[in-house]
Amino acid sequence: MGPLLNTGLQPEHLEKGEDGAEMSRRECLSWISRAATLALASGAIRCVHAGGEGVVKIADLIRIPNESARLIESPNVILSRTGKGIACMSTMCTHRRNKLEVDSDGNIFCPVHDSRFDLDGNPSGGPATRPLTWYRTAVEADGAISVDPSKTVKQGAWAELPGWAKPKTKS
Repeated sequence: MGPLLNTGLQPEHLEKGEDGAEMSRRECLSWISRAATLALASGAIRCVHAGGEGVVKIADLIRIPNESARLIESPNVILSRTGKGIACMSTMCTHRRNKLEVDSDGNIFCPVHDSRFDLDGNPSGGPATRPLTWYRTAVEADGAISVDPSKTVKQGAWAELPGWAKPKTKS
């Protein structure tokens, strides 16, 4: 049998709707999209972070060792601390979008294809070739670290450390 309705879809690509009528994948996806929109509007699904505006307090600077990374579960980000400052990055590998992990030494890696990333989010090994996405991060004077995962920033836009936390320079 040839294509249906000039869409290029074959009969095996059709789904049955609730009334038993066949619907194309496009119609099915459209229905799913409308259902998700209604669920969001009704409050059945929440996409708002505590603290409003998407900003979430995630850690205290005093608990984050220098030159290390931590996996933060809520929101889902990688927190990196270096002498340059604090950054939050995506937890998704830029190779095949698998979830990254951080080992006990603060090394960022992909458990699926063994891509590795440095504390700046740059690939340092494996098949990944693009850096991780960075999110807007802030450090308050008292050391409270917050992130807005809805706002991306340019790689290298480190949140500045408060004066008491800056590395001592050798004279």
